[in-house]
Formats: sequence, C-alpha cells, structure tokens
Amino acid sequence: MTTSFEHLKREAVQLERQLEEKVSRYQQLAQKLNASATSNDLSRTEQGASSTVSWDEETSLQQEIQRLLTHLQELIQGRLTQAALSPSQQAVVGRYRDIVMDLRSDLEKAQQTVRRAAERRELLQGSSAASVQSGNDPAMDQLLRERSHIQNSMNAAGGVLGQAEAVRTDLRFQGRSLRNTQGMIGQITGNIPGLNTLIENIRRRRSQDDMIVAGVIASCILFTLWYTFG
Repeated sequence: MTTSFEHLKREAVQLERQLEEKVSRYQQLAQKLNASATSNDLSRTEQGASSTVSWDEETSLQQEIQRLLTHLQELIQGRLTQAALSPSQQAVVGRYRDIVMDLRSDLEKAQQTVRRAAERRELLQGSSAASVQSGNDPAMDQLLRERSHIQNSMNAAGGVLGQAEAVRTDLRFQGRSLRNTQGMIGQITGNIPGLNTLIENIRRRRSQDDMIVAGVIASCILFTLWYTFG
C-alpha cells in the first residue's frame, strides 16, 4: 500500500507542477489583456492579430487549467485518500487539498482580471466608434482626453497590483515549499519505528547522568570541607 501511495503522490506532484506553471502563465496573460484593453491606441490593439491570439490563448489555457484542477482534485479525494493509512500520509493528503484551494483562488482572481478587461474592451470599442461618428466634437474630444487620463492612472495602478500579486505568488510558493519539507520530515519520522521513543530515552538517560555527576561533585565538596575543618 505504501508503494501505491508513493506512486499516487508522484502523480500529484507532477499535476501540481503543471498547474503552478499554467496558472502563472494565465496570471501574466490576464495582466497583458488588461493592459491591452486600457491602451490608448485601442484601434491598433484591437485590429492587431496578437490581440486575437491572446484572447484565444486565454480561453484554451483556462480550459486546460480547469481540466488539470479537476484531475488533481479527483486524485486527492479518491485514490490518494484511500491509499493514505499512516498519519504522515494523511498529512500529505491534507497539504494537497490546501494546494488545490490556493490554485483555485489564484485562478479565480486572474479570471476576474480577464472579465474586467473584457468589459473595458467592449466599453472602449463603443466609445471609439462613437468618436468616429461624431467627427470633431469638442465635448467628445474632452471626454476622450479625460478617458485617456483615467486609463493612464488605471495602468499605473494595474502595474502596482501586478507587482503585489507577483510578490504574493512568490510567498505562497515559498509556503508550499515549507509545507513540502514539513511533510517529508513527518513521513521520515513515521517510517522509522520508535524514533521518538529512542530520542526520549536518550534525553532521560542524559538527565540521569547529569544528576549522578552533580551528586558526585557535591559529595567531593562536602568531603573536602569536612576534611579541612573537621
């Protein structure tokens, strides 16, 4: 059963690595689409082939992430949970449940960014078409200038949020690494029978030795005082 668990664990590790790489790509793509949707040169951005490719890539990448997440979750809730017999193995299963939750949270936040980019894209397309139809309308020009200032501010804010999200992702990755290390230590401890008992016996024996040495030293001091002043 241990061999089966190790095999399933390796499969889960491979899925985890694939998901981390694809979710990271999706987050970068979401920021790219968001920046593209708020670009001042909207007509060139929307007419370019790269924009269409980016949105198509977003759809296919999102579907692939959903497929991998479903596969990993079914693996954890099914075969991996059934094969986990020892406490250390059950701790590994719990850690992978947390990983799935973290990955889903990252994906949902990136999807929110994509949805906002799509809404902004449609809004700016309508605004651009209206400006073409209006010709040289001073009021419309003023609105477009104000829109440009707002877009610049949003781009700056988006850049700061992107940096914060990158730091957050890095910290979360470090947390996962620490949890992996803890799981390995727990598994090693569980695989060595009587390790905790052995360590406790060593500590108890050392404490007894210290008491004996202290008693001998105290006896020598008392004997020396008696011999000197007696």
